Amino acid sequence: MNNVFNKKRRGFTLVELMIVVVIIGILSSLAIARYKRVVDRARIAEATLWCNRIAKAIETMGAETGEWPGHTPAGFVCAWPHNEVFDFNTDTRGGMLHDDPDESYPGWAGPYLSRIPVDPWGSPYCWDSDYLSPDGHEWVAAVVSWGPNKIKHRYDEDNIIVILSVEELPDEYYDVD
Repeated sequence: MNNVFNKKRRGFTLVELMIVVVIIGILSSLAIARYKRVVDRARIAEATLWCNRIAKAIETMGAETGEWPGHTPAGFVCAWPHNEVFDFNTDTRGGMLHDDPDESYPGWAGPYLSRIPVDPWGSPYCWDSDYLSPDGHEWVAAVVSWGPNKIKHRYDEDNIIVILSVEELPDEYYDVD
């Protein structure tokens, strides 16, 4: 006589399947979090690379024309109003891709870059010749990516910056009455 209770069971119980599903869920959530950190670091590295490329092109332009984007005197921090370039692709004063049609750069021999993409978060790279340094103690001339939070025109901790100069423009360049 066959005993119903003595038969060998085949397959998994519902509890065993649930344990496997929970373990797979935990492992996948750990993998996703690690992947996100790797992607974030890669985006920061890409933005830093482009800021450095743009900075090198600006230095070349400054050596040839004596001016940086926005017609800032090359080599100086300059607090003139409206000399920032918030998008090299659309601002005609940028000088990286084409000469300024309104006020030509002297000796312009560009383009100094063939293209300037948006940063990894979708914002344009910008130039600011009077950017308040991250420590808040000095003004610098810098190439800037607004970083992951994309908040433009605000100097915060997630911005990626490459500093070209910390030397302030002498007073004789300013209209002092």
